[in-house]
Amino acid sequence: MAKAMCREIEIRSAGRSQAPIETIYFGGGTPSLLSPQLLDQLFSQIHRHHHLAAGAEITLEANPDDISTENLRSWKAMGINRLSIGLQSSHNERLAWMNRSHSAQDGDRAVKSAQDGGIENITVDLMYGFPGTDSKELDEDLAYILSLKTRHISAYSLTIEPETVFGRRLKKGELLSLPDEEGSARFLQVFDGLEAAGFRWYEISSFALPGSEAVHNRNYWLQKPFIGIGPAAHGFDGHDLRYENKPNNAVYLKSLNSGVLAEIPEKLSDSGRANEFILTRLRMREGLALQEFQQVYNLDLQGLKADVIGNAINQGWVLQEADKILLTRGGLLLADHLAMELFTEDSDFA
Repeated sequence: MAKAMCREIEIRSAGRSQAPIETIYFGGGTPSLLSPQLLDQLFSQIHRHHHLAAGAEITLEANPDDISTENLRSWKAMGINRLSIGLQSSHNERLAWMNRSHSAQDGDRAVKSAQDGGIENITVDLMYGFPGTDSKELDEDLAYILSLKTRHISAYSLTIEPETVFGRRLKKGELLSLPDEEGSARFLQVFDGLEAAGFRWYEISSFALPGSEAVHNRNYWLQKPFIGIGPAAHGFDGHDLRYENKPNNAVYLKSLNSGVLAEIPEKLSDSGRANEFILTRLRMREGLALQEFQQVYNLDLQGLKADVIGNAINQGWVLQEADKILLTRGGLLLADHLAMELFTEDSDFA
């Protein structure tokens, strides 16, 4: 597999603009299971075909079980300077329900080992909204996560967190149901708890201490171009071309062994591009900039959606400051619903 991925890096680098790479993110599955030799092979190929920006953020998703002194030493030597550790919960019965192999104690040990090993830029994942849970359990999870003294926390709900593959959802046009009262309460419990501890949200599910926002995350939400390598990986040219690599390992290997990309390309329509902009920017703390939208898409969203924007302001779901639409605390609960209300149609660009 590593050989095929190296071949894909080579093919995708041919003829591309060689702007310095700001971030590398090893994710999707369990990359921490890869041997140091295979990781080094991938790194060597990246360096062979691309130039890394000074201070590039290089993240590895890691299971707590895989964080050992030996692995940490190898990862640091390769240049990995950020870890994303999937903790999810402080309750072992909840972790077992999710089929996670680690315990809460393993998670605590893993984070402290990484910090002691010199990797201080760490994000941990928190999941909430499990069936049958209450506010007390979530308070305990928040206390546990905060006790680890990491710089970044990603918090995901099983009930209100939307799919992360925006293109697929946009193509289907599925309208997400509004969060129920209990789900809303859990979301606000997490939001208020993390903000009170000094974390600032910069995207609905992402919280960081000031100055510790994930560059990779922000670039994704800002729709900057990225290259996806490996089965089921996604890529984007920053304009209107996306691709998804075929998820089947055998098909992927056969294609790359023949020197052919195993991708399914997608060209976004005008409305598809505009709607991704609306969806991603509305979820960010900086908000949806109407003037920027008009400059990029030559469409007056303020005029086109005046009734929607006016109603959202009257309901207290958004604020409008200058040309920006910003979600309020309550509006965060309705972000995807509001985005759908603001979505454009191809006929708007005729």
